[in-house]
Amino acid sequence: MNTKGVTIGFYTAVLIAVAQLVASSGRAKCHGGIFPKYMVEIINGIGPEIEVHCKSKDDDLGVHHMAYGQGYYFGFRASIWGTTLFYCSARWNGRTEYFDAFDEKKDMIPSMDNGCLCSWLLKPDGPRFQKPKTTGHDDCRGWKPK
Repeated sequence: MNTKGVTIGFYTAVLIAVAQLVASSGRAKCHGGIFPKYMVEIINGIGPEIEVHCKSKDDDLGVHHMAYGQGYYFGFRASIWGTTLFYCSARWNGRTEYFDAFDEKKDMIPSMDNGCLCSWLLKPDGPRFQKPKTTGHDDCRGWKPK
């Protein structure tokens, strides 16, 4: 009998079970098990109308015009390689600014702790991220350098 193969199979099964438990434990609001679906929310807190354009390396989500207080939402599943990045531009009054709407390396865990929601409130001084277990968008990350 090949005990090495049995041992590897056992540890693989345990690893999968632990990963499933971790994915479903404190992050019960995330659906999809190990590969949950994330939702990005972008809210206009800047002015009467802004134009938001979001993209990833593979997807162009188009231009969206948003009134003050209006939200734009999009969902996706993150890459198994940990490289998912959605970046956006916001344009208003002749001004264009840029921010990362979802960077898997820094936004995955806070978003999972927030029910797989990555919520942003756009303000003139920069996008504000809603930290897990808070009701406000109090983490101002600033616009990306041009």
